[in-house]
Amino acid sequence: MQFSRQAIIKKARKQLAAPTTTVAICILGLLGGIVAALFIVVFRFAIDQSAYLVGNVTHWQQPLPTFSRFALPVGAALALFVLFKLSRAKRIRLGIPYVIHRMKQQYGMLPWRSTVNQFFGGIIALVAGFSVGREGPAVHLGAAASTWLGYHIDTPKNAVRTLAACGIAAAIAASFNTPLAAMVLVMEVVLREYKVHIFIPVMLAAVAGSIITDQIFGPATELMLLKGQELPESQFGFVILLGVAVGIVGVLFKKLMLDVMETVKDTAMLTRLLFAGLITAFLAVIIPTSLGPGLSTIQQVVQFQDQQAVLLTLLLAKLVASAIALGMGTPGGLIGAAFGVGAAVAALFVNILVQYQLIGAEHLDSYILLGMAGILAACIHAPMAALLAIVELSGSVEIIVPAMLVIVPAYLISSQLFNSKSVFIAQLELQGLPYQIPPVAVALQKTGVEHVMETQFKLLLEPTQNELLDVLEKASNQTVIVMNVDEDNLPQYRIVTYDIGAGDSPSLNYMPIIGLKVTSTLSEVWDELSGQRRGAVYIFDQDNGEPCGIVTWEIVRRALQRELA
Repeated sequence: MQFSRQAIIKKARKQLAAPTTTVAICILGLLGGIVAALFIVVFRFAIDQSAYLVGNVTHWQQPLPTFSRFALPVGAALALFVLFKLSRAKRIRLGIPYVIHRMKQQYGMLPWRSTVNQFFGGIIALVAGFSVGREGPAVHLGAAASTWLGYHIDTPKNAVRTLAACGIAAAIAASFNTPLAAMVLVMEVVLREYKVHIFIPVMLAAVAGSIITDQIFGPATELMLLKGQELPESQFGFVILLGVAVGIVGVLFKKLMLDVMETVKDTAMLTRLLFAGLITAFLAVIIPTSLGPGLSTIQQVVQFQDQQAVLLTLLLAKLVASAIALGMGTPGGLIGAAFGVGAAVAALFVNILVQYQLIGAEHLDSYILLGMAGILAACIHAPMAALLAIVELSGSVEIIVPAMLVIVPAYLISSQLFNSKSVFIAQLELQGLPYQIPPVAVALQKTGVEHVMETQFKLLLEPTQNELLDVLEKASNQTVIVMNVDEDNLPQYRIVTYDIGAGDSPSLNYMPIIGLKVTSTLSEVWDELSGQRRGAVYIFDQDNGEPCGIVTWEIVRRALQRELA
């Protein structure tokens, strides 16, 4: 029975090492999605219960007393400082940009300290009313939960990366009940590539996240209060103008936030957090509707749709509050904040058009949704994710064509006219975190060593010269490995071959080889062998264990040719 179980585990792990869609990766992706979704359910419950404890039972739709509006952000800033200090993390790296960095550099695996900071820090920031979104913590926590599962069952690293993508998709779906947008966001923003062998398990994980949140929180989504209507073609010109407007505001929002980040990057953490808390608190006292996550702005926009001065004030307050909170390092997401800004821009735009009797006020909901789609595309440079997010959140397929007409000018104004990068990429560059790796590494990270390693080899333990020559004579094309023990009683492995240049005398070549764990990828083999463009590494299953396989330079070269073909 034990042998059978070990055989099943090895067979599954070999499937996971392959850069293809297999039953094993689909099952693992589904399990990772379930773990991530349940983690997000706990996160959402913690936010709701904490909000209830501080008296915010209406989720920012009714203003809190003045003292509470001031005390909550300031107290939260101090609580965040204590949390970060207790975690003893050298640097506070959180949210979507950090996940993108870890996906490229560490196969999506995240340090436990940053996960603890993101979980409790996200709760504190969202409960205290900082103008940030829930999606940033969701992405971080989803990746952490699913890769934790992969790490503890010894999953190959190429599959861990896929597992991280599954966790992110499930977490977003569990947060907002938007499985389709979750899948596209993973591919377009986090992975920044489309691969079928990753897409299928990500799809399963997103479905799992959506089903879990549907069963626990119900089928409603964040924007169900907005009923998008089909816009007449005569208004498409106004739709394009809205795209231009939100594109410009999106660039302004990014620049404001990034300027804050650059200004305070060398400032002490306590100073940054307190400044963010005080600015949020003062704005909340003067403009009560400025307090709360980005999506809470939407109901306020609808409520004050015919009051131009209020809408303009709300827009400016949200721009400042969001840029300060995010730029100072508050542990929340940018997308929710951008949605709030986009909704305010669209409401102000409609108010002006209605004032001049160019359109009717009955189309306000549609324009708000379009404004949110446009500003998201301008900020994160993910047009497909922006389109699907708005359609799924509102359940309004009628706005697909107008949304495209908004997204295109908004994206082009941001990327071409202002030459502005995705806000996540700009954040990574400011923080000095690499997010690009060589194409060779990208190609080889997709394949685990267990998928291609040679398992037919001869292992000799400290043989005599005659024993070695005898084995080489009979080995045919098999690799011969010799193990010796060094003076520190540690095993040393070498590949032995005939020295062709030695003439008739039986001279031998001994080539030292190092070991890599069976969960490694071909990218790690490349790192070891690319300097000399020859040689091999041995693969071991357990720490300091005997070789269970060999990966030669020729195997790596052939795999690279297949990937780049």
